[in-house]
Amino acid sequence: MMAGAFEIATRSAIREIIMNSVQTSKFGYVMTEEGLDDISEQIFALLLTSRNLKAAGDRLLTQGVPTAKPMPGPPKRPRL
Repeated sequence: MMAGAFEIATRSAIREIIMNSVQTSKFGYVMTEEGLDDISEQIFALLLTSRNLKAAGDRLLTQGVPTAKPMPGPPKRPRL
């Protein structure tokens, strides 16, 4: 089964968060206590953002997209 766009983007974001908080070594990756705290905060923020986006999408689906009133154009000239 192919991954959807949401899954691909989420996996990529998590990987980026982790890679920005670890250092490479000859044994793999090393993470400091500060790096762990940073990863935890960033993943939590990602989850909050994801939840907020889902809620906004659900609202759009149930309430519909609000339509804007058309802007008035130039006044029409009377026909002669």
